[in-house]
Amino acid sequence: MSIPEQESPSQPRSNNVSFERERGVFGLRVTRDVAHAVVEVGGESLRAQRSLLVFKALAEAEVPVFLVKIHSTAITLAFAGTDLALASKILTDAGFKATPRRDLALIAIRAASMRELPGIMTLIGDSLFSASAKLLEIGDSHDSVLCLIEAERVAAAVEALCRQFNLLPSDVSEESLVAEAQK
Repeated sequence: MSIPEQESPSQPRSNNVSFERERGVFGLRVTRDVAHAVVEVGGESLRAQRSLLVFKALAEAEVPVFLVKIHSTAITLAFAGTDLALASKILTDAGFKATPRRDLALIAIRAASMRELPGIMTLIGDSLFSASAKLLEIGDSHDSVLCLIEAERVAAAVEALCRQFNLLPSDVSEESLVAEAQK
């Protein structure tokens, strides 16, 4: 993965983080080997009960899920790519139509107080767009924005985000859900 080096910073960066640095984006975490599915659960009258059945079936099969979104007629969720075949079978056997995707990655853009950074979503979106990284799903928390993209665009997306937020290669960490699943 090619991450831009700082050309010639006006001040050398130290391990001590300044107050201004703490308020901005301080790192990226890339999680590889992610799969995603759109599961049709039906309209308003069926959604709650059928959504519960989806989660119950996956839990009984010990398929952990994350990045869950509840929509008007479907739920979307992410899980380890190694669980794709099992999750697809479980959902099909339970009578659900699921449209899965594989070979995805989750990039977490991290900041100490994400919600206090005006325009952060625009900067992230513009960076991903410039890297031709299609944003498939998004999530957020108090200290991160999660962006699900195709794995083949990770290097370009990380490079663009590093450039946008003035991050160094040491500010980027990687993990794999395959390694986590094998623990």
